[in-house]
Order: sequence, then C-alpha cells, then structure tokens
Amino acid sequence: MEIHQSFSIGKNHILMDEAAIQIDQQDKQSVQPKFLEVLAYLAKEYPRVIPRDELIKHIWNENEYVGEKALTNAIWHLRQKLACEVEQEEVIETIRKVGYRLLIAPTWHQQCTSHFQSETDNTNSTSVWLGLYPKIITLFFISCIVIILWQQFKTEPTQAPFKRAAQVTTKPGTEMFPSISADGRWLAYQWSPNQGDSNLYLKDTAQPNLDARQLTFDSAKEGHSVWNSTGDVLFFARKDGTKNSCKVVSLQVNTNQETILANCPIAGGYYYIDITSDDSMLAFHGNDDQADDSGIYFLDLTKENSEPVRFSCRSNCGYKDRDFAFSPDGQFIAVTRRVSRFNENIFLVNIESKAAEQLTFGEEDIVGLDWLADQQHLVYATQRADVRNGYVVNIDDKVVSELHIEGFSYPSVATQTNSVLFHQRKENYLIATYPLATDIASMPVPLMQSAFSHVYPDYSAINKKIVYVSNETGFYELWSASVDGSNPKQLTNLKRTIRYPKWSHQGDKVAFLAPSINENDEKLFVLDVATGRVEQVPSSFEKFNRPTWSLDDQSLISAVYQKDHVDLYQIEIETGNFQRVTFDSARYGIVTSDGELLYTKLENGLWRKEIASKQSGIMAIPATKFNTIYGWRYFDSQVFYSYKKAGSYHLNKYDLFNQNVTQLLKLPKRSFSSSSGMSVMVENNALLFNMSAYPQADIKIIENLKVSELVH
Repeated sequence: MEIHQSFSIGKNHILMDEAAIQIDQQDKQSVQPKFLEVLAYLAKEYPRVIPRDELIKHIWNENEYVGEKALTNAIWHLRQKLACEVEQEEVIETIRKVGYRLLIAPTWHQQCTSHFQSETDNTNSTSVWLGLYPKIITLFFISCIVIILWQQFKTEPTQAPFKRAAQVTTKPGTEMFPSISADGRWLAYQWSPNQGDSNLYLKDTAQPNLDARQLTFDSAKEGHSVWNSTGDVLFFARKDGTKNSCKVVSLQVNTNQETILANCPIAGGYYYIDITSDDSMLAFHGNDDQADDSGIYFLDLTKENSEPVRFSCRSNCGYKDRDFAFSPDGQFIAVTRRVSRFNENIFLVNIESKAAEQLTFGEEDIVGLDWLADQQHLVYATQRADVRNGYVVNIDDKVVSELHIEGFSYPSVATQTNSVLFHQRKENYLIATYPLATDIASMPVPLMQSAFSHVYPDYSAINKKIVYVSNETGFYELWSASVDGSNPKQLTNLKRTIRYPKWSHQGDKVAFLAPSINENDEKLFVLDVATGRVEQVPSSFEKFNRPTWSLDDQSLISAVYQKDHVDLYQIEIETGNFQRVTFDSARYGIVTSDGELLYTKLENGLWRKEIASKQSGIMAIPATKFNTIYGWRYFDSQVFYSYKKAGSYHLNKYDLFNQNVTQLLKLPKRSFSSSSGMSVMVENNALLFNMSAYPQADIKIIENLKVSELVH
C-alpha cells in the first residue's frame, strides 16, 4: 500500500513526495519513507483503530520478523517529529494489545489535476483547444506516469546497510566494546561469559575460524581499548576494585608485556580511551584533586615520563566530558558532553583553541562514537529508554543519517577499509516474582514480559497494585498493574525518561525521578493517583537519586549531589524544605517502621541510624555479607537483597534480629538486574524484581560503510 498524496495533521504538514514533515513555517524535517507510510495509513483509515498486524501486513508485506520491531520504531520516531495541538497530549494513540489510531483528523492536499478552459463563444479559441487537446492529454498522462515512477523510486530507499551487517563473534555471554586495528585485521574486545570474569580477547579477522586469544587474566574490569597505528600495541584502562586502583595500561600483544602509563579514577563504570593516528597522544578518562569531576586527560607518548594534562573543563563546567574520538588529522576531538543523565550530546572541539561546536541535539545517552575515514562523518550510537540505535552525522551541515540497526553500540572504525565494527546489545527487561514460602527449590516466574522493557517494580499492599516503568510508548513512562500483572494502565505521558517509582505508605501517591523540561536537571516528582496530577517537588537542588518516603508521607528521602558531597536529604513535598540526614556519603535509604534509617554507601555493607541524629551510622549488615547499593528492600525486620559472588547473583534474606543470612536463589550474572531494586508482595509472600530477557551481546561488522547508502 502506497499513498503519495500529501496531507496535514493539525499544524503538521506531511509532504509525501519529499519524505518530510513541516510544522507550520518551520524547517522541513526529513523522515524515513516507511515511517510516513505508517502515518499515511493511519490518516487514510482515520478515526479507526488500526491493529498492529494490519499495519505490518500493508506496510511490510506481512513480514512479521521485520515489521514487529520496525513498526514500534516508526511510531516512536513519528511521535518525536509530530507537534501536538494545544488541546492534544499526543497525535498517535497507543491502544494497548490492539494497535494505534490517529487522534487528529487529517486534511488531504489537492493532487495534480488538469484544468481546461471552459467552452466559450470564441470559435477560434475552441478550434485551437480542440487541436491541442490530444497533445495535452498525452502530455498530462506522461507527466503523471513520470511523477508516479519518481515517487516510487523515492519511497523505496537504497538497501539499508544493516542488511549487510555480518556476525563476527558468537560466544555465549556478552562480547562488547570492539576495537579494530587500522588495517581491519586485529579485533580486541571484552568478553564476559554468563559465569566468570570478563577479560580482553584478541581475534584475527583474517582467520575467522580460529578461536580468540585471551589477553588479560584477572578479576579486574577491562573494557574500552584502542590500537596504535601498527596494530601491535593495545591501550586500555584496568579497574581493580579489590585493590582500589585504576591504571592506564599499554600491552604489547605479541609478548603480553604490560606497561603502566598513568592512574585513572576508581569511581565510574566506563573507561574511554583513544589515540591520535600518529601515535603521539593518548587520551583517557582521569581525575585530580583540583577538578570537580573526572574528564579527558592527554598523555604525550613521544616523551618519556610525561605527566597527563587535563583537557576537559576543570570546575563549574555545567557538563561532564565522557566519550571521545580524535579526528584522523589530529586537529579535533569529538566529545560527548553530559549535562544530566537525560541530556548528552556530541560536540566537535578544536584541540588547540578548545572552541566547541554542537553536532547532535536532543539526545539522552551517547553509547559510543568514532570517525569514518573521510574525516567528514562521525558514526555514533544513542540510547533512549533502553533502545539503542546507530547514526552517522556530517560534521559540516549536521545532517544525521540512521543506520537502522537496533542495539547498535560502541562503533569502532578500521580507517584503512572504512569498515565499522560494533556490538549489538538489545536490552529487554521483564518483571519476575519468586515465592518466599517454599521449601522446594524453584525458579523466578515472569510476571510481566513482552517485546518492551518493564523495570523498577514497586508494590503497594494498601491498594494491591504494582507500579513500574515501561518503554512501550518510546519513553519510559509510569504504569500500574494488578498483582498478577493484568490490567496495565499508563499513568503518565511526560515523554521523558521516568525512573525509580515508589509508592507512598498510604498508596495514594507515587514518587519518581525524571528530567526537568529542559532535561538539564534531574528532579523529584509526585503523582497523585486519584487525579493523575504530576507535581515537581520544589527544590533548588539540581541532581537527586532514588526517592523513598518518610513515615508520614510528607517528605521524600533522596540522595542529593552537591559539589563537595553526596548524602541523603529529607525534602518536604509541599515546601521543598530540607534537612541533611546522613553525613558519610550515603546513596540510598529506607525508613523502617520504627523510624530508623537503613542506608547504603559506595562501600559495601548496610548501615543504620536514627534519622534525626547527626552522627554517622553503625553497620547493620557487614560488608562481607552485603555488597549492593540499590538491590535491596526492607520488610518486617528482614532485608531482602542481591549479593554478587563469583560471576553470579544470590538473592539473600538477612534477619536483623538474629543476624543470620539465608540464601534464597542463585541467578546468572547477566540475567539479573541488581540496579533495579526489588519489592515484597505481602499477600503473595513473594519477591518482585527485574530480570534481563536478552543477556546476549555480539560483535558485528559493516564492511566498507558508504554514507551515500544511508537515508537521511
């Protein structure tokens, strides 16, 4: 089904022949033709609800494998492009488990038609028209045929490069962070088996049948790496939590000889690294006492015993430099700058002058970038609501082209062949339950599982409801459901990433974390379930973390990030008045039924204190038995928590009175999400927590990527 006639939806003008959407008099936005076909079909059938199967049948010729995910992707992108009317919250409505419908009546534009002069008394004029009539008719039909053929040609884009993406690694577990040598032969990457430690491995792409060779042999973390120009030295950072150290290392791959080059910060999970094409300068993530935060440091490799020099802004920056990539000529460095957890974009920075130009806009999380060989384009990956996609941006005109590879992450370019290696990671999270009152060994039971991710479940015993966050609409919005997972209901439509919902004790409100409207700050919000009204908690603080409730439901307990410290604060919902309740770098806390505060810090162990006391807490569970920050829940003098041990997670129960531990369940490391927290369902006597449905990640390759193949 193809519709070539243009139309309008409110102030959105859909230009089918130009594959674009124009909002009033603003600039035109290029849109994938398939996305517009979906929109045109919804407009053609307005106001009918169109089942997903019907859309897949008509747009993707009944190809369910391609169409199922492509349709979700199309709806998400259309919602980004379309502007709502004042009285409308959205243009396309999702009818759960059914399909979609358009909420605004379309207005169809007039097609190209032939207009002939009406008959008059002028016989000479009539004679002329009669003579020209056959020629005009012929010309008219030829013109229409040409237009139709041209539109069909435009509607079907060139074969997208993801069709050519080939498998490189296939081991079980996660194979991530590829680093390819300039000639495309040597591939270094991190492999984390489902059980056991992660290490760096080396694969010879010229001999694909040979097993990869292990390069590192330890329990430390090594992820991002980069080759020198000749492909015989690999640079990476090694974080060793047991030794409380982080080192930047150079490795001679032929002899496995290591040299320590510099220190790096122990805090943080990613250790970005890059090198100039002439091997003169190494860039890595570092920190020093005078800087507000970690940032990019340069190390001159041409001089012995050279000291790292900070390149990033040092203080009062308003952002944090994260990932980076040197341009092939070494004059620029592309940098991802994070304003908040919901606002990160790519900037092109002149190395000499440090003048910066923004290349991407409106992104939430950049998950890798590298330069193509032409030095005119950057290939990069983004993540929003746990959905990853790949793009190419022209550094001059900032035109962005999409790769259409779901799960595309952390690209690495072989500059001599322009081949792009990446790891494909499709994250999908389900909500599971585990019965507590059983003497028989059992496994978790999926409670909510679908093609979408459902995370951060929390249960209210008062109204017997679960709240959680789902990315079904393309954003992580707040939802509720019955105890058995039925009767799901969308509670918010903020079109922003919501995290960490928590029921109030009375079950009438839900607190959560979300970005402010400009996405520069992270704020606390409270939803009134009865009215559906969402209110931002007034506060001058810019960055919070996971909220919990005070016993009287009048305040929230949340970590507040200040320049000189991070600790738990109690913030009144109505006034924003606050008081600091911990003084030892606490990150997450729960007020018990007797008014005591249980809380965690970056170091292992669980602490307890009187919430009004200004003294540091005392240890409630020793560090040898408790090593999670967020994966725990207090209930009835017991603490249920996840415990990471030897490549797996144990779900344990700790009795605070008897001070003994009971192991409930053992799960593979890659199948459990310790950061999502957990909840206790009282009536069912069961734990509620997140699991990962797709723990696999593999490395793939696009050989000789040509920008001309991409559709803008």
